[in-house]
Amino acid sequence: MSAIWGLVSLSGVISEKQPARMENPYRQRCKIDRYKSVTLPEIYTGCGIQYITNEAPKEQLPFYDTEKKLIFNADCVLDNRDELISALGAAGGEPDGTLMYLAYLKWGIQCVTRFRGLFAMAVYDIASQTLYLASDQLSSRCLYYYKTEEYVAFSTLIDSIREIFPNLSLNEYYLKDYLTAPGLMPNIVANETPYQNLYKLNPGTYLTITRNGIQETSYWNPSMPCEMPKCKNAEDYQKAFFQLYEKCVKDALRCNGKVGISMSSGLDSATVGVLAAKSLQEQNEQLMTYSYVPYLKPTLPNKKDNVLDETEDIRLIQDKYPNMVPHFLNNEGRNCLESLPDSLCIMEFPFKAFVNMPNLREIYDTAAKDGCKVLLTGQCGNSTVSHGYIDDVLYDLYAGKHYLKFLLYLNRYSKTVKESRRQALRGCIRYFRYSKEQYRTTIFQYQPTNQFLSAAILENYPLQQRYEENGNQLLVKVPISGEYYRKTLYKGAIYTYMGELETKMGLHHGIMIRDATKDMRMMSFCYHLPYKYFAWQGTPRWLIRASFQHLLPAKILNNWMRYGVQNADCLSRIVRDLPTLVPDIKQLVKEMHFPTWFHETALSDFIKTLQKVSTDANEPLSSEQFDEFCYIYIIQLFLNLHS
Repeated sequence: MSAIWGLVSLSGVISEKQPARMENPYRQRCKIDRYKSVTLPEIYTGCGIQYITNEAPKEQLPFYDTEKKLIFNADCVLDNRDELISALGAAGGEPDGTLMYLAYLKWGIQCVTRFRGLFAMAVYDIASQTLYLASDQLSSRCLYYYKTEEYVAFSTLIDSIREIFPNLSLNEYYLKDYLTAPGLMPNIVANETPYQNLYKLNPGTYLTITRNGIQETSYWNPSMPCEMPKCKNAEDYQKAFFQLYEKCVKDALRCNGKVGISMSSGLDSATVGVLAAKSLQEQNEQLMTYSYVPYLKPTLPNKKDNVLDETEDIRLIQDKYPNMVPHFLNNEGRNCLESLPDSLCIMEFPFKAFVNMPNLREIYDTAAKDGCKVLLTGQCGNSTVSHGYIDDVLYDLYAGKHYLKFLLYLNRYSKTVKESRRQALRGCIRYFRYSKEQYRTTIFQYQPTNQFLSAAILENYPLQQRYEENGNQLLVKVPISGEYYRKTLYKGAIYTYMGELETKMGLHHGIMIRDATKDMRMMSFCYHLPYKYFAWQGTPRWLIRASFQHLLPAKILNNWMRYGVQNADCLSRIVRDLPTLVPDIKQLVKEMHFPTWFHETALSDFIKTLQKVSTDANEPLSSEQFDEFCYIYIIQLFLNLHS
């Protein structure tokens, strides 16, 4: 993989100091094997190459074609190399960047439709003074851009652009989105950043940038026709799914070092791990597995089917695959707030996954030290390979008036999980009638629920308009119908965020982070799959459960109610460290940016609660309240770092 950056002067020349300033954040923050650049009077572009694949050391990026007056740069790992080599009549053995440039020469900017893998690309046509920027179908490699009347800047890192334009204004809408959006999403507009007029590329798009402006072209989305297998029945679909899943995982293994995986006992990362282990075993290679385990006793209520410590279940999986080399990590008991400033510097924007981030970074760091070049994940699995909560498919059948099939599915599910079928039916009818009314609602009304926000945050902030313009209909606590699933599967904000995390953490730790459940082929397959097969005949997450009967332990696969709780001791660590944390928290709140956005009394009361908890072990601390407070805390840290 690589990092790319560049500056085009639309009226003048590049100054001597600008190239070094753009490169500086990469040298400070990233593990790069080789730097290379091209500088002409009107354009400078650089590339920091990581030697992840066998071909990477041969990359000559950026490339200046003096004959055709083209400058080409890319951050890329391609999964369809053989297909491209054949179509281009190439010799074979060319690095991925060379193949992409040959494809550009043959097909122009439409070459992006021929690529499959992870990439961001920049092409500057000197004759026409046109800059093309392109992102892969899922924005797996982030790329930012900023245009003024005199310059166009692009970069894998935001701070590379900020080095040239240090006075960028804050995008207050973005910050308010972060604070008001429910769940873990940090933003709701896919291409926005915390800075005004500095954008990131949307998934499956390319930009044509000239002196006159910027034109965005969408070249892919999962609704486009694809080569779906010809399936007659459920068995055919299950086999087609499994064959595709195997291909997606196998393609993700390509590297010149060891392969690791961030693995829990959940169905997503576990199935990626199983398929990777099988494929690597054929080559007599190991799979390094990295799993989080609690350090302290969790304070969360241990419900019957919740698994607070997944060690035992992970070992059950590894017992079936002797080439898995297990590593159990606990971040040495550190709390999740300790490394926040450092993580914010790497990410360059406020993020909400503050609980998981320290453990992920420990996994990335350990994997890199162990010689891994690829670190697998299953982050997107809930949307693709393991989609299929029973309520979703039951509701889809009910709303579509397939009542007989609805009853058959509900009957089998209730019988398996030992629930009263009569009570389940009554509950479904009430729940689904309510849900149908929610789906019929055409007037979008959403009010932020975070108790620490004041009413002032909604002033001069078109919250409703921003959600509607970006196709976000917030349906809280209702099942996902087939129509709604297809509508929301390709929400750009999800993928640009995941791409930012994977790209920046990969650059920082010297690895490539890959999610086989986010492969464009799997996205297309799931989009076009008849919805009933996600929970076929009442089996939730049927695609996984039907495909891995002999590959995963029955304890994990056949317990439909099982739920693994990650970072179950997070709050325990915070409570333990409150005596040292509270003074810093109080000081940060005292010096808040945009204080009118926040409810002063609620914040003051919460800090008093923290003080009580720090001196009384029996005083309870709400995890939900703590999470909501941390979003305010993170915003303040971010603004302090970037002010």
